[in-house]
Amino acid sequence: MKFASSALFIAPLLAFIGTTAAIPSPADAVSGVKTKIEQLVNARGSDELLVARAPVTGTVNADAVRYRRCPNTSSACDPIGQYNRGQRITIICRAIGETVNGWSWWDRMDNGWWISDYYVDWTGGVPDVCP
Repeated sequence: MKFASSALFIAPLLAFIGTTAAIPSPADAVSGVKTKIEQLVNARGSDELLVARAPVTGTVNADAVRYRRCPNTSSACDPIGQYNRGQRITIICRAIGETVNGWSWWDRMDNGWWISDYYVDWTGGVPDVCP
């Protein structure tokens, strides 16, 4: 009987896990974070941090990445929709929000919604910090 009750608990959990977005490997995550840190360090020494910059282009780096009303995954910030790998987005600024896979930055897109920066590769510079 213990097996049957365990199976009843685990079956829905396995079904849920199968429907969520693939999680990048730890090596991919470390590589992505290192790239972003390099971009920030390289920008720090230049005058570009002293002036407002134009929006930055980004590319979503995973499938089924949800974008939200605010920079966290709570029920108050219900997902609005989702993007798949390769989707190009425009980032107007970034802010600290809920930590996702060890990364706390969230990107505000030109459509007003937020996406976890963990799932975005910048392709046009370093986004400003939101005011």
